[in-house]
Amino acid sequence: MKSIPNTFFLLLGVTWCAALAAADAGAAWVAANFPTHSVVPLQVNIFGDGNPANGVEDDRIDMSSPDWNDPSRRSWNMGAGTIHCEGKNRGSAIILDTSSLGGPVTGMIVATSAHVVFDLEENRRFRSCRFHYMALDSLPGYQADIDLDASVLGPFKPGKDRRQPEFGKHDWAFLYVPSPSAGINGSGRIRLMPFESLSHVDQSRVSFQFIAYSRSSGSISISTRCSVAESTPQDLGGGAWRGQLLDNCDSEGGASGGGLVAAVDGQQFLVAIRSGAHWNSDAFPEKDYPRGPPDGSNWDVGSNTNFSRAIDLDLLDALARMVDRLSAETQTRGRL
Repeated sequence: MKSIPNTFFLLLGVTWCAALAAADAGAAWVAANFPTHSVVPLQVNIFGDGNPANGVEDDRIDMSSPDWNDPSRRSWNMGAGTIHCEGKNRGSAIILDTSSLGGPVTGMIVATSAHVVFDLEENRRFRSCRFHYMALDSLPGYQADIDLDASVLGPFKPGKDRRQPEFGKHDWAFLYVPSPSAGINGSGRIRLMPFESLSHVDQSRVSFQFIAYSRSSGSISISTRCSVAESTPQDLGGGAWRGQLLDNCDSEGGASGGGLVAAVDGQQFLVAIRSGAHWNSDAFPEKDYPRGPPDGSNWDVGSNTNFSRAIDLDLLDALARMVDRLSAETQTRGRL
C-alpha cells in the first residue's frame, strides 16, 4: 500500500459538512471517536487572501443575486436541494440528468454523500429521508420522500472509514425520489462526467463552481470561483485514493453532498460530490481555532482544504445499473 503521511492518518481537523453540524448527537459521536484536538463538529470554509483585516472574500451567490441566472448557470442552478432525515437537515443533493444512461425512469435521482443519510452517533442508516427542493423547507409542495431501499450507496461504513487510508472513497450515494411534485420534476438537471475526462481538455476552457446549501442564509448558494486539485502524497489527503479532489470553493455547514460543477465550452457537468474538509491542527490548533480555520484563510492543500469524491467510471456504472433497474420497474408497472 502507498505510504501515507502522518498528517493524513491524524485526519488533522477533518469534519463532515452537514451531518455533524445537523445535531448535537453528531458532536457527541465525534467526541467519542476522535481526539478532541483534531476534530471540530462545526465547519465553515470561506477562503480568502489570509488577511482578515481587509474583510472576508466570499465568492458565493444565491437566488437574490443578479448573477444567479448567468448563462453559465441557468441550466443547473435550480437543480439542487437538501436531504432531511428523521426531521433534520443533513446535507445537500444534486438532481441528475440520467437520460443518456437509459430510461425512462419514473421520478428522479439525486446525488449526495453517503454519510448524509447515516446517523453517525448510532452508526446506522436513517430510516426515513425526504428531499427538499432548493431548501424550500416551508413549502410542503416542494418536498418528496426518498426511497432508501431503491437507492444506491457506496460501501460507506461510518464507524470505520474515517480511520482508513481510503477515507471518503466510498462516501457517495444516488438517492431515488419516486414521486416528486410537478414543481420539482420540471427543474434543471445536470449530467455527470468523469473528472478524469477533463485532463484531456485544454484547462483554459474549463472552470469550476460549487452548488450546495448554506446554513447562514438557509438557502442554496453557488460558489462561483473554485480551484481544484487532485490529492497527492504531499498534501492533507495523502493521495490515498484516486479521485480525491481538493478545492477552495466557499461553503459552510450543510454543504456535504453538494456538487462540484465543471463548465467546458458552455456545457456544465457534475464532476464531484463534496464530502467535507480537513485542516492541519498544527497550523490551526484547537485552543486558538475551536471552530477550525477562520473565514478568509488561505487555501493550502497542506494545511486547509475541502475535499470531494470525483465522479468516475465506477460511479457512472453504478448509476447506469440503477437507471436500468428503475426503468425496468417502470415498464413493468406500465404493463399491469
